[in-house]
Amino acid sequence: MDRITPHSLGNPGGRAAATLTPLNPLLGNGNGGAMGNPLLDAEDARERLEAWQANAVRRAADTQAASAGLRALRVTASDAHGIVEVTVDSTGAMADVRLSARVQRVSLEQTQQAIMGAYRNARVKLAEAAAEVVRETVGADSATGRALLAGFRTADTEDEEGRY
Repeated sequence: MDRITPHSLGNPGGRAAATLTPLNPLLGNGNGGAMGNPLLDAEDARERLEAWQANAVRRAADTQAASAGLRALRVTASDAHGIVEVTVDSTGAMADVRLSARVQRVSLEQTQQAIMGAYRNARVKLAEAAAEVVRETVGADSATGRALLAGFRTADTEDEEGRY
């Protein structure tokens, strides 16, 4: 935007002449000063920088807490009939399998199905526990939260039928 100022010195005929002086919005009042411009106020800039730094430190701490919480996860689940109990670690790997006495009364095929069902249920439970850790630390809707949870999503955790 331009500012028009009357000016008559050195103007033949003594008429007022228009001089165009460009205004720079970053320079505030048009005379090179920073009056009224928060972008050039050193104290405001320092406060914004300190707030940004504090936010970055908080987010890093939250991310570290989420990572530690996720690494510590270990969940146990059983099949629908209570024949088998499976524990998975934070990576979803099977860490333990316990068979009830009822396993002696079912077929080998039923036992295999029970093991796989308990394993799938444990992985679903792991994803739910991971979501809770992320929600409590970085927030499930944050970019960091979505990235952390991506590793816990499998076909097992997205099964519409629920538990096996």
